[in-house]
Amino acid sequence: MKQYLKLELLLEIPGDLEIELIKPSSVQVDKDITVDTDKKMTMSVEELAGFIGVSKTTIYTMVRQNEIPYKKVRGSILFHRPTIEHWLTTDTNGGETE
Repeated sequence: MKQYLKLELLLEIPGDLEIELIKPSSVQVDKDITVDTDKKMTMSVEELAGFIGVSKTTIYTMVRQNEIPYKKVRGSILFHRPTIEHWLTTDTNGGETE
């Protein structure tokens, strides 16, 4: 299991010194999953429905039939964005690679 450390750094900077913070736009979490640090990590049913262009009813049906990866957190259904993006690009039908 990978462990991560969040580091906060407080510095007193002289007023005439310019500082540029460089933040990567994505972070490699696993060999197959890259997290875009500028986007939310999870999506709601409504957000996912808009993201993939289907109705909320379709999303609820897919969850009920375990056709889509999801997590329940305190009764709310959430979708991990990188997992959904990976699922969309790899779990296909119609003769394409699964």
